[in-house]
Amino acid sequence: MKKLILILQVTALLLLASCSKTPESVQPETSGDTTVLRTIPDTPLTVGLRFSNNLGMNDPQCFYYLEPAFRDSVQDLQLSPWEVFGRWRGFDSGGRLTETVTGEDSLNRTSYYCTIARLEELPPVIRLDFVLLDGQWLIEKVESELPRDVLDSLTVQMQASMVLQNPVILREMRIARMLLDDCELDHQINWASWYAAEENGADFAEYIMELTNESYTILALSNVRTAAKLQIVQDRATFQVIDVPVELRELIAAWREFAYLRKAVLRANHEAMQNLRQTGTWMGPDVEEEVARIAFLKSVFYSVNELVEQNDTLSSVYPVLLTCGISEPLEHLQVHLDPHQLEQKTENDIGIPIWRALGVDMNGDLDPERVLYWAGDLYLFLGTPTGYSLVWRTWKDFSSDYHGQFGTQTSPLGNRSVVLVGNTGEYEYELSLNYGNQPLFKRIRISANTTDSFDDELIESPLLHGDNQ
Repeated sequence: MKKLILILQVTALLLLASCSKTPESVQPETSGDTTVLRTIPDTPLTVGLRFSNNLGMNDPQCFYYLEPAFRDSVQDLQLSPWEVFGRWRGFDSGGRLTETVTGEDSLNRTSYYCTIARLEELPPVIRLDFVLLDGQWLIEKVESELPRDVLDSLTVQMQASMVLQNPVILREMRIARMLLDDCELDHQINWASWYAAEENGADFAEYIMELTNESYTILALSNVRTAAKLQIVQDRATFQVIDVPVELRELIAAWREFAYLRKAVLRANHEAMQNLRQTGTWMGPDVEEEVARIAFLKSVFYSVNELVEQNDTLSSVYPVLLTCGISEPLEHLQVHLDPHQLEQKTENDIGIPIWRALGVDMNGDLDPERVLYWAGDLYLFLGTPTGYSLVWRTWKDFSSDYHGQFGTQTSPLGNRSVVLVGNTGEYEYELSLNYGNQPLFKRIRISANTTDSFDDELIESPLLHGDNQ
């Protein structure tokens, strides 16, 4: 019995030993193959976002995302990122990336059009230019202003759309366009004699010196009126347009600068003309750079304005700003033309019209014209599918509110015209449009069967002002 117990104990010990033995680990088979990892370069959008994130923390690491030459120029300034680029509110990930193009240096480039607001009253960033170097996209340029020779069509469409959504900016843009059209009319009509002389090879200095005092005064007063209207455009863009969306700040700035530079160039030329008249010495101002800048700013404003007028199908009235006088600031009156009313007017306490606008179909289309009287001046607005455009006006008043009582009649061309009787009752005046939508202004002697005809280029002629000649 004792032997049996001994055998069982020995067997149990052997079993325990075998269970507690650690199994040999299996060694994996080794292979001679190696895995090669290739990383895809960050997209320009990713690089721009990372740059923006570092910049938001004022971290100099953001300089790493700049093209080497750009990076060196920035670091040489020894300024913080915020001092170099300004503080950004946030990266605009909803912009537009252009296609990649290969430059003359065989490097690939692309641009990212966006709107990134900045603090400290800095203009928004509107474009980031990228270049591909050694398989990595880097920022080559940060633009806050469109170059003079490039006006992105998508930017224009976006700005026009936002103008249509902002009633205040839409109103001010239309008033600015009307005043700018007024400036063009004033200059074209009153400087017409110089343009004709220039086509015949005349020298400007000789032309000015040969003018009579009366003829010279016509040119000088035209300059004064034009400058005063440009000042109104600049002032309204500064003080009437408030709470401007970030996306429209560049447009408003261009609009304001356009008026400012046009007036500055006009003033420089006017002073040179005055000096010539007084001393006989012509010293033309050096304004070549300003003129080039004006051409670009004009394209910015007009491209957006044209698209606004084309797409505006909801406005029920059309705001205009009427001006009169020859001293700055000009007297002015804001009126809202309503194409749905045959007649609009405001009268004083004794029933004399302060201003009056009459709708009349002068050219047979679906959009009637509107002839307006105010402060002795007449305005002709051509009807368009989306509003009105100024095509003719007078600048010397007729010295009587009596002319607010004009009416209409059928013109010899078959359309309607506007007629009014002169102060003395000796002449009748008729305003109409020809087949080319060019204004025709005629004076007819009531006491005889003689007719004197004048087109819009001669409206400032003394023969048309006053009935006692």
